[in-house]
Amino acid sequence: MKAVNYLCIDTNIPLLDANNITTLGASGSIIVIAETVMHELDSKKSGLNELAFQARSVGRMLASAEELGTECMDDLTATKFKVDNTEIWLVSTCNYPDYSATAANINDQKIIEVAYQLSKAVEGTTKFISNDVMCRITAKSLGLEVTDFKVVDKIDYEFTKELEVDDATFKALHGKDIKLIDPKHEIEHYNYKFSTPASSQIKLASINNDTINILGKDSEAELRRQDVSPRGAGQLLLSRAIQDPTMDLIVCDAPAGSGKTLISLSNAMRLVKTNSPYNSILYIRASINDVEKIEEVGFLPGSADEKNAVYFHPLYDSLDYIARAKFSGGKLKGKELEEKVQLQIEKLEADYNIQALTGLGMRGRTFTDTIVIIDEVQGMSKGSLQKVLTRFGKNCKIILIGSNNQIDNPNMTKFTNGLSVILNDCATQVGGGINKHVVPLHKIVRSDFAEYAENLFSKDS
Repeated sequence: MKAVNYLCIDTNIPLLDANNITTLGASGSIIVIAETVMHELDSKKSGLNELAFQARSVGRMLASAEELGTECMDDLTATKFKVDNTEIWLVSTCNYPDYSATAANINDQKIIEVAYQLSKAVEGTTKFISNDVMCRITAKSLGLEVTDFKVVDKIDYEFTKELEVDDATFKALHGKDIKLIDPKHEIEHYNYKFSTPASSQIKLASINNDTINILGKDSEAELRRQDVSPRGAGQLLLSRAIQDPTMDLIVCDAPAGSGKTLISLSNAMRLVKTNSPYNSILYIRASINDVEKIEEVGFLPGSADEKNAVYFHPLYDSLDYIARAKFSGGKLKGKELEEKVQLQIEKLEADYNIQALTGLGMRGRTFTDTIVIIDEVQGMSKGSLQKVLTRFGKNCKIILIGSNNQIDNPNMTKFTNGLSVILNDCATQVGGGINKHVVPLHKIVRSDFAEYAENLFSKDS
């Protein structure tokens, strides 16, 4: 048998994006899918979320593939297909070990066993690819070559840089070329916090076309004229980027409780209210959750809209906050207050033409003249985010928000999700046909408890 490379993929690779099969096979390697992987994909195919879509996509890919026949090798049977230039083997074995005494995940053991038996039956290199670290460790203990799947190699960036300058420079920063002020300036430095030893004052700045744009008192006052006044430097810089009429794409990687959804919605509402080209707000959330199967949205009673409503709580929590602020300090209480708040939420939805969709609800749609808030982007794969972003036409401003400390998709990592891909592009590529800006938020404003939890559980992230 000709010596070739065999890439045995774990279930999490096609569930991340079905196109990963042909991406990995583009190098000429044979993609090996164990029968247990197919069983796991089959168990995921029903539902409204992104995992179900990717599982179905694998089925459609193989259903349209060219069949190349079947080959038996020792205890293995390989059914061969070809998709474009990628050769795919579906491999089963009639000789699994006895797993009755093991506490480990039997499906994982079976997938690894197929890779192990294949490595003994074929010439060439057999590599096991999984984003599950325990699977990789188990496979490596059997002598298999292992690796994970990465879309990007770097995930840490300095999108807001703190820089101390001398007093004379500090007083005359606005309009200057950033490369003259900071010779170490990089593409990723979208924002600056300038300081000087002569004063405790901090100047916030955005960098556009290598030019320093200081956020002055008048500009700050104007930014605060919205339903939710920005809190802290990060929210001010985010508000400025969203309200900048030249910006097409704004990205915000921020922890839970930092106010990213609320401040994005508040700024979007202000733009719709003012004389701008936008007449609606679209809220999109990745259709991924981290609950047990019995709790998944597909198992909930009701229509598709009622099932999907679980994804839109961040939007309606934000609307509730804005609506409730209207009645703060008043005499309304209890049921009467709640009825007024609900009516105000409905009025906000109507006045600002606010619509909510999951990523799956975007397929086949085209939107224009709208401000789009895409939430939980860390739960979208590269392919999923691509499908969503290609839905937008004329006069659209896109706000991407998420947190790489809150990846709920069990098949996703910080190196594979859509948020990381976008951040990597923003940090390394200028332009690309659009104007883009990144503003991270670090301060947690929800509560002291939220800040405690985020700091505690993100220590090793």
